[in-house]
Amino acid sequence: MEESKKSKLLDVLATFRLGVIAGVLIGIGGAINLALSAKGWPVLGGFCFSTGLLSICFLGLKLFTGKVGYVPENDKNYALDVLIMAIGNFLGAMLVGYVCGALFPGWTSVSPSKFVYGEGSSWWACLGLAVFAGMFVYLAVECFRKIPSVPAKALMVMLSIGAMVILGCNHSVANAFYFAYAAVRVEGFDHLNAVASVAMASLGNIIGAILLYFLQYGISQIGKKKEESK
Repeated sequence: MEESKKSKLLDVLATFRLGVIAGVLIGIGGAINLALSAKGWPVLGGFCFSTGLLSICFLGLKLFTGKVGYVPENDKNYALDVLIMAIGNFLGAMLVGYVCGALFPGWTSVSPSKFVYGEGSSWWACLGLAVFAGMFVYLAVECFRKIPSVPAKALMVMLSIGAMVILGCNHSVANAFYFAYAAVRVEGFDHLNAVASVAMASLGNIIGAILLYFLQYGISQIGKKKEESK
């Protein structure tokens, strides 16, 4: 019994650790995007942002927006893992945001206030952009899972995530980085509104990923892995 509890705790800690690393990589991708956008190269910044998810996929790390679409085919333990990795994702991304805020003051001109509803965006626009972001991330991860060719895997992740960023879609973990950066550099930054916006983006990301999953597979896969494990 004690060994079982210890094993479960180690699994939780591993999920959390891999989630933090994934969040750090998304933060680094966001930093590259801000740096290039500040230099007048937003399209290149959008595609370079995809290095975060590419690294996560190839290294087997845990990004909740890339995993949440598969909740319907798994059991409640999988959903709990997604929650744990999400906490790690946000902490990792915020850490990078605070560090970049301290080191790089020149990016405030492109800090994405449009992602904060009430500051250039209504709540429904914030949610809608997040739904599309969830779809793009699901598409990138699903292509990575299903396509056998490594160059093709990388290309589809780059195209999917590059399009997501260029279109201004609302990725919750990336926003945690952006808002942490802005919290250091932007005077009068509204922390409460930013937290509410990240929560809204998280909801939209979840809806978008699961919606695309059902559009692809229908309801036939619900609980499939749970049944297979019996």
